[in-house]
Amino acid sequence: MDRITLKQKAKESLQGKYGEAILVILIGGLITGVGSGIYEFGSHFENLFLILFGQILSFIASGFISFGSLSFYLKIARGEDVEFNELFKKTNLFIPYVLISLLTSLFAILWGFLFIIPGIIASISYSQAMLITLENPEMDAMSAIKKSKELMQGHKMDYFILNLSFIGWGILGIFTCGILYFWLIPYISVTQMHFYDALLEESKNK
Repeated sequence: MDRITLKQKAKESLQGKYGEAILVILIGGLITGVGSGIYEFGSHFENLFLILFGQILSFIASGFISFGSLSFYLKIARGEDVEFNELFKKTNLFIPYVLISLLTSLFAILWGFLFIIPGIIASISYSQAMLITLENPEMDAMSAIKKSKELMQGHKMDYFILNLSFIGWGILGIFTCGILYFWLIPYISVTQMHFYDALLEESKNK
């Protein structure tokens, strides 16, 4: 799977869409930032209640907008019309988000007990489960995880290298006070959507 081609497709898909993408980042950041702020405040004063409350609030907030964000970037990758309010159109998938997040984290931790690398490999194997659920909301969490493992078979290293290839931009973003991330986050996200579509295409042709 050619990562250069995937990245080029992402750049082409994002032409004229960066305004909406920046709004998604800003709104999503504000929503999840409340919980993070409470967590940081609690950490500063060593308040266990605020720390836990902040973590729970962040998780809940992420759950309500996570699938909307995925849907937004997937539609961009597929050349479909989409607006920033797509972020709020998949709140009904909150429970699947919770189940998949908990199960994939648990499985990755269990594999991680065998050393760090098996845990990383497991996490990569489960990386497509959310997207699979987005397109198949009737599918249960375990089936989505199983399907992700099937799609990622033979492509785990491709996915790892693809994500690793953005690390230079990530480091550079630090020196721009985070401004570069308004360009980088959509770029990475849409590239990952093209990776997912490439997996689906390959699966159909088997």
